[in-house]
Amino acid sequence: MRIGGFLVALGACCVASSGYAAEVTTIPKIQGLGHVSPLDGKVVRFEGVVTQIRDKTFFVQDPIGDGNHLTSDGILVRREPVGLQIGDVVRVEGSVEEQSGGFGEFSTTTVTRSIFTKIGSGAIPTPVTIGASGRKPPTEVIVSATGSFDPERSGADFFETLEGMLVTIAEPIVVGPLAKKSNAFYVVADRGANATGMNSLGGITATPGDANPERIRVQIGKPFVPANFLVSVGDQFSRLGGVVITDGGSYGIQLQSHAEYVPKVWQFPPVETQPSADVLTIASYNVENLDAKVEEPAKVPSTDDVDDDVGAKKFAAVADHIVKLLGAPDVVALQEVQDDDGGELSDEVGAEKTLRTLTDAISAAGGPAYQAVSLNPVDDAEGGQPGGNIRLAYLVNPQRAVVDANLAKRIGDPSFERTRLPLALPLKFHGTEVMIINVHFSSKSGSDPLYGTIQPPKDSTGLIRIGQARAVREFIRSLPADGRRSVVIVGDFNTFWYEEPLLLLTGGMPDLRNMALDNEPLDRVSYTFQGNSQSLDHALVLLGEGQSAEMRTLHVNSVLPEEKQISDHDPKLLSITFKR
Repeated sequence: MRIGGFLVALGACCVASSGYAAEVTTIPKIQGLGHVSPLDGKVVRFEGVVTQIRDKTFFVQDPIGDGNHLTSDGILVRREPVGLQIGDVVRVEGSVEEQSGGFGEFSTTTVTRSIFTKIGSGAIPTPVTIGASGRKPPTEVIVSATGSFDPERSGADFFETLEGMLVTIAEPIVVGPLAKKSNAFYVVADRGANATGMNSLGGITATPGDANPERIRVQIGKPFVPANFLVSVGDQFSRLGGVVITDGGSYGIQLQSHAEYVPKVWQFPPVETQPSADVLTIASYNVENLDAKVEEPAKVPSTDDVDDDVGAKKFAAVADHIVKLLGAPDVVALQEVQDDDGGELSDEVGAEKTLRTLTDAISAAGGPAYQAVSLNPVDDAEGGQPGGNIRLAYLVNPQRAVVDANLAKRIGDPSFERTRLPLALPLKFHGTEVMIINVHFSSKSGSDPLYGTIQPPKDSTGLIRIGQARAVREFIRSLPADGRRSVVIVGDFNTFWYEEPLLLLTGGMPDLRNMALDNEPLDRVSYTFQGNSQSLDHALVLLGEGQSAEMRTLHVNSVLPEEKQISDHDPKLLSITFKR
């Protein structure tokens, strides 16, 4: 456009390929059919109604559309919306560009290097309803295996047809609590009535072949702030409104309106069983970078690495979970215990102070005087937060089990490079040996996004975890024969119950039993990631003669917003009954 007064009002503005005349078109024609605009790289001119305003960008929607539900009527304009209000009719000129937030993520069709002018006011388009009374998203397939554009079956394609458009999510239920860093939570429409994989907690569980494309990410920004939306799994709204965006590796909405919020009242009943002479109880708990030091800012890479677990009463809260909810188990297997100076970059590797602070907190909460058992890692060689030297550790009640800390052993293998080595600890319970192996396999971090251009998404450490499972299996095979011995593997496997590392350990020799399989498939959960309830923490057992076992997961963290979590994992409690 060449409108002199307009350019003066906004200042100089560059439009890509300014030597060429802009193509006069419509938003639906810019969006086209599919994930990439047929006008990508072209300079275009179009008109529409402003539907949402952000700090540096705004959304525009064609008030009439083209009548084709396979093409979107909305688009994102990257230009500071000076003087604009929702409902303004604007003429925009700029360059069409497909922009992606990260490698492998689907792109967003945007108009960049743009100028605009207000030409009037108009009615805001009626939002498209997502739900049974409008358009229902697919429930199983995220990206079509054929590569064809199929909004009826592919979740990514379905939401692409709504990119940049105003929508209303009907009767949403929260399936992923608010994450602090991203300021986002996840919902499904219709209280989950038309979703597959809804579990008894009110969340939605990832299962083989079903990554739940009906999950919708709700991104919070101005004028809303996260404090208004400390939502938990199971919370409900009558509706949520916003504009469909691609962000954080998934599709969702930029929140614009909400109505009738009804929170779920979460109660966490304690384990009611009393200690029994014939029952050994073993808990497993990832305590998420627990340390007793307030890091000095000059000694950490970023101020984000400074925390105060003592001042924030995290030690007291973990102690309450162990004593009052888990019933002061005979053994507690811990993951992610940091060294004594936390995330500071130093030569410190010991965790005596960290563990003593925890055992003191447990005693103050009315628990037993636990004996801590841990072996130091190699400095900065086993992953986790830089400088933190996270490791595996045990708390053992010496009044209930006999343990010799000198017999603790780390299981070494090349597959554990840059990862925590498993910690094996034999103990005696009424004269019978119990070999406990505490694991923290390699994280799935760095894997391809579920909503991504790389399909099927690659698990970046899947082969590594298979090697780690094999190393643990070989250690068990090397144990001397003992028909009365119990072997227990607990911890954070970073592996779903149906993936190969766990299948290696629960099939063949030794034939361990995954206690999670006693639960219904949809309730095998201990962690929530991007709205998907998942099973990363497990308890595997190889029982001796005359022994039986049961396990329960206490969902005290994964259902809550990050601000209210003690850890991002739920603890597990295993009970083994011995025949005397």
